[in-house]
Parts: sequence; C-alpha cells; structure tokens
Amino acid sequence: MRGLRIEVRNDERSMDIIMKKEKDPKASSLSTKLCYATGDIGCNFVWTFISGFLMLYYTDSVGVSAAFVGTMFFICRALDGMSDLGMGVIIEKTSSRFGKARPWVLLFSIPLSISLLLIFNVPATLPYLGKQVYIYTTYILMAVICYTAVNLSYNAMLPRFSLTSHDRNLVSAIKGAAVIVAALLVSLLTPFLMEAFGGYQSQKAWSQTTAIYAVIALVMLLITFFGVKEKIAPNIDEDGKPAKVEVKKALSLLIKNKYFYVATALFVVFYAITGTGGVGIYFARDILGDANLFGLISAIAILPMIIGIPILPAMYKKFGKRNVMLVGALVSAAGCLLQLINPASLPLYLTFAIVRGFGSIMFSLPIFTLASDIVELDERRYGFRAEGLVTSSNSLGIKVGTGLGAAMVGWILALGKYDADAAVQLDSSLNAMIVLQIGMPLVLSLVLAVLLIFWDIEKKLQVYDN
Repeated sequence: MRGLRIEVRNDERSMDIIMKKEKDPKASSLSTKLCYATGDIGCNFVWTFISGFLMLYYTDSVGVSAAFVGTMFFICRALDGMSDLGMGVIIEKTSSRFGKARPWVLLFSIPLSISLLLIFNVPATLPYLGKQVYIYTTYILMAVICYTAVNLSYNAMLPRFSLTSHDRNLVSAIKGAAVIVAALLVSLLTPFLMEAFGGYQSQKAWSQTTAIYAVIALVMLLITFFGVKEKIAPNIDEDGKPAKVEVKKALSLLIKNKYFYVATALFVVFYAITGTGGVGIYFARDILGDANLFGLISAIAILPMIIGIPILPAMYKKFGKRNVMLVGALVSAAGCLLQLINPASLPLYLTFAIVRGFGSIMFSLPIFTLASDIVELDERRYGFRAEGLVTSSNSLGIKVGTGLGAAMVGWILALGKYDADAAVQLDSSLNAMIVLQIGMPLVLSLVLAVLLIFWDIEKKLQVYDN
C-alpha cells in the first residue's frame, strides 16, 4: 500500500507538471491564427483592388465621369449601413453545426468572387445610361450584399475562437502581416498584369486580372472556413434546440454603448483615408510622372509595417492599445505634413511615406480588436454576447469610410476638372490630386487622434479582471 501511495503521488506530481506545460486553453493555435489570416488575404484581394483601381477603371476604361462614380460610391455606402446591421442580426440568429458566423463565410465566398468579376466587366455595347445602371447594380451586389456577408462574418469569428485580449492582439499581428502581403501583391501585380494583358484601357486586361484575383480570394476564404473552428458553442435551450436570440435586447444595449459609436467612427475615419487611396494611381502618373511608380509607393509604405508587426503586440501590452494607436495617428499626420513640402519630389515623398507607414501600422493592427473588446465588456457587465451586431461596427465603418473616401476622390477630381482624355492635366486637377493623396489623410489622422481620447475601454476591462 505504501508503494501504491508513492505511485499515486508521483502520478499527481507528473500531472501537475503536465498541467503547467499545457497552453492556455483560451489561446488559439498558430495554425488557427494562420488559417484565419488567410481570410483577410482573400478579402483584400477584393477590397484593395477595388479601392486602388476601380475608380480608374470606371473613368478611363468604361468612360463614365468621376463625379458620377463618386456619387455612386456615396449612395451605395448609405445602403451598406443598413445591410451591415441586417447581417449582424442574421448572425445573431444563426445557430448551426459550423457555428454562428463561420457558415456565412462559406455561403458567400463564391458569390463574392462572381460579383467581383461582374464589377470589372461593364459591357462596352451598353449606352451611357445602361452603363450607369449596370455599375450601380453590380456594385450593390458586390459591396452591399456579398462583401458585407463575408467580411462581417469573418470579423465576427474573431471573438468566437480567440478568447483573450492578448491572444486577439497576436491574431491581429499575424492578420496584419497577411494584409500587408495581400496589399503589396495587389499593388505590385496589378500594373504588371494590366500591361501584360493589354493596358489600362483594355477591357480584356481588366477581365483577366480580375479573374486571377477572384480565384485567389475564393481559395483564401475557403482555407479560413475549413481551418478555423468557433470555440464558443451556439446558444442551445433546455431541449437541445437553438435558443431564441434576444435581438431587441442586444440592440438596446448596443445603442446605449458609447464604445460602439467610437469604434464605428474610428473605422469610418481610418477607412476614409484608405478610400482616398483611390487617387494613388492618378497621383503617381500625373504628379510624380509615372503610373508604374504606384507599386513602388505602395511597397515603400508597407515596408515599415513589416518591421513594426513583430514588436507591436509587446507595445500594446506595455503601453496600452489606445495609447499606441494615438501615437500612430499623430505620426501619420506628421508624415503627411512633411510630404506637403514638395509633393512632386519622389525622394521626399517616399521618405515620409515610410513615416506614414509606421503611423498606419500602429493604428491599423489593433483596430479590428476593438469590437471584440466591446463584446468582452458587455459579457462581463450583462452576461450577454452579441458578436454579430457589435462587429457590424467594423463592416459599417469600413464601408462608409471607404465609400466616403472614394466619393471624395470622384467629387474633388471633378471639381479640379479632371479630364481622362487629356495628355496633360490642368493645375486645378493636379492640386486636387495632392489634396486627396496628402491633405485629406493629414486632416483625418488628426481626427483619429481626437476620437481616441474617448476610447478608455481598456481601463473598464481591467476593473472586471481585478
């Protein structure tokens, strides 16, 4: 019996050692993080391509006016606001063997790829009014319906498999690296592919390039669906059936939550900066003198992001997420201010694009964890989780922001009298490009800094942790 006791004690001691070596059960595995990040690669092969090149396609290839495109972007983004909240409600009501948000990534990945193909294939035989109707119809299908369903569901997955703030910061860092890769590839490959397939005014070139990106987006999203499992089980009632979701309660809590409005505003302003990036190809061609410089500009801006990603999670942990984001917004503003010294100087522009890049990565990595923090705070305060509705702040902000930014590109280019057929643009058109590429990001970065003053959710979470 004495030997038996010793053996049991040894087993217990061994078990203690094993338990200490076990990873945090709330942490996600590296493979899960990587599979989740591929989904954002897919989304960015759609959205980066649209943000950077759709305006150029519509004005220089299809032949519609910049003012029309800007207004179309703005109107469709208003519709997006409704679709985001609607999709949030749908996610809240979903209870399946695949989870709550994950099945919608699968269901809409193929429609998203098809809608991307439709957007960049405006029939040349249509009359001008017919082209306008086609543009509205296909853009609403892609942005308001398909992209909303995929991207909102994708972001709603995060708090359902990554269960701690620190783990979500790590997921965000890996996801941020994936986004950088996607953005860099789209920025560098698009000019090369367009030239290889026939040039920017060739419909064949746009069609073939889009087909490549549509396939890549589909594959990446499928990897996310099959590689990431939700850890939080769907709501089940006492009979083992899907529980009725209290959407009214979730909405009432949401509209009383100041952090929902702050997070949405941060997304709108940040992605308005991204939306003005649609002028980048014009800026490279008409201000810097070579459209092919667009890829170099994008690569230079992304370089500091690659440097910053490995160290940022530690910075968030030490200094606080809000404080790092605030510094990032101010650094971005400083980079823009210095670029205004001489916008036509390529060395000067590229030097301070690096500064802007450092500021951008300090802000852009943690922004997608804001909604998850709201979900965690609501669960601790009310015992209630509403990932779908809360995450709609992400999608709503992205859509409204990029739409507003893209609309400003169309409107300000039109005010500057941009002429797609002109060999040399008027000074007013060139000034409009400078305002959009540098001036607007400067102002909007300062707005971000002001909004961050109201984001003190980390202190609230610490109170509950203690």
